[in-house]
Amino acid sequence: MDQAKQKFTFNQPTEEETKTKKLRHEDNQSITTIEDLPNEFFFEAFDYLNFYQIFKGFSKLNHRFDELLSSSSLLLKVEINLPEQDEMSMIDYRRFINMNRRKIFSLKFWLR
Repeated sequence: MDQAKQKFTFNQPTEEETKTKKLRHEDNQSITTIEDLPNEFFFEAFDYLNFYQIFKGFSKLNHRFDELLSSSSLLLKVEINLPEQDEMSMIDYRRFINMNRRKIFSLKFWLR
């Protein structure tokens, strides 16, 4: 009897398959929308943004982001360039700082 030899091959996953595996929930569902990302992802991303960028981009977007922005886990970096008050007046800065003073971990004033 002539036995057929089985050929075993090992295929490396493509880069796209590897990325997809990394973006999976615990219940093995693929992440397809931004709402599927965990809160920790947003807290990490917010570390790279100034408070004004965070609030301008994410406040009043939906209930989840409003909850994230009011979370005590969110620590804020505040950078104020006093001569360039084009986006927020000093009154707005003061109001924001007073409302969020327990969440601010970095405060910089630029006097150029």
